[in-house]
Amino acid sequence: MLAGTRLFTILLVFIHLVMGQTDIKLLPASWENVEYLRNVDVSRKYVQERTNLRIKNIDEKPNDEYYFVLREEVFENVGLFSAKLTKVDAFLESAILPDQTFAANGKTVKVGIVKLPSPIAPGKETDIVIDLVYNCNVEPFPGHVSLGENRELLLSTNKYPFSGYHTESYSLKFSGSSSFSELEKPGSEPSSCFSENDEFNCGSYDSLDSFGSLTPIHIMFEHNLPLPRVSTLKRDVWVSHWASTAQFEEYYELVNDAAPLKSGFSRAEYMKDQYALKQNGYLQALEMALPPRSEDHYFTDLVGAVSTFKFLQGHLFLKPRYPIFGGWKYNFTIGWTNELSDFLRFDKTKDDTYLLSLPVLNGPDDTFYDEVNLSIYLPEGAEVLDVWCPLPITSTAVTTENSFFDLNNGHTKVTVDLKNLIDTVSDSEIFVSYKFSKISLYRKPLSIATSIFFALMAYFFLKQTTFMIEH
Repeated sequence: MLAGTRLFTILLVFIHLVMGQTDIKLLPASWENVEYLRNVDVSRKYVQERTNLRIKNIDEKPNDEYYFVLREEVFENVGLFSAKLTKVDAFLESAILPDQTFAANGKTVKVGIVKLPSPIAPGKETDIVIDLVYNCNVEPFPGHVSLGENRELLLSTNKYPFSGYHTESYSLKFSGSSSFSELEKPGSEPSSCFSENDEFNCGSYDSLDSFGSLTPIHIMFEHNLPLPRVSTLKRDVWVSHWASTAQFEEYYELVNDAAPLKSGFSRAEYMKDQYALKQNGYLQALEMALPPRSEDHYFTDLVGAVSTFKFLQGHLFLKPRYPIFGGWKYNFTIGWTNELSDFLRFDKTKDDTYLLSLPVLNGPDDTFYDEVNLSIYLPEGAEVLDVWCPLPITSTAVTTENSFFDLNNGHTKVTVDLKNLIDTVSDSEIFVSYKFSKISLYRKPLSIATSIFFALMAYFFLKQTTFMIEH
């Protein structure tokens, strides 16, 4: 799996070198979209699109690469791009080409590539599914609401497929809300949407050209839930071989993107009408799934320690000092400790080599993360051999940082920056391979013990010395 992913990364780099300056119209029109079924799910904080495709090779030679077009504003906020074969439910190698920008119909677009397991012969068809998650093009509608008022959101998207290939049959559906309606704006096409079986069907179309017109469609839907977004997460993990522990500390900068209140917040009104017992767009509590067997939990904010938290059956339940309404922010820190053996394995094939596997996220459900800074502090003297993560990493750095009782350069620090993460990738892990000898393990306590010994001996001899001047 690891070798295959790295091989595919090399392939993408090669494609970038060959096609770096190519206009998207020059990409080979190797495929035809026989069926293009687009399903948009708005049940969560972010938008989830699933595109079911039946594609046909219309080229004169076999092909195994399908290009999926993304507009610039969607690409900047993509949290997930994946593909799989429909019939066997097997995931395909797929990635967005971030360094390539193309122009199509006056719009800037990006391209995602899907690599099929084997070339498709000319005239043959295959079925694939592409999942796309992004956090944009959705805003509260109207802009402000009263306390207890139902919340609605407005999603603006393209009505027709923006694809690099000709499409024979296309349909667009929305799901994930109990109430949908189309907002018709001046100059827009007449509405063709209707509700059917808990879905909002916006029509079927035939014979659509590649890179068709960018015709917007505006969909209003009810969403009486908060919209938590973490603008910044700083996640630190301290690895101690001597104590055999892994200490986690996370600093969150959280904001609720739901509609702001029309007037100021009144706690008396909030308590009088028992809004704390009703589901709405304000955030009252957070639930986080922590690694099994975690202990020594704590919860603080900028004021100090917060006592309103509980740890039950592997879940940490946090209650902020105040309900977080639309547009409000809340900064807080949580921490806990785990046994190091839960994450660390010794590589028996190599001397003094360890493999550390840590979860990338342990945050709340239904949350989007703009930026994540993950720092792993290895023991002083550790030598990093490799760092790997299945998620797209924007930067990786290996440095040192001094802490208590460090002798020379300090702890070895591995820093990884990620962006546009969603809560469902919490099962993903980051792997760090490093060397740490037994000499390095015992150097610090021996040095400290030696220093204390010489200090005590010096104190003893000083006690035996007489400094009085005799006449």
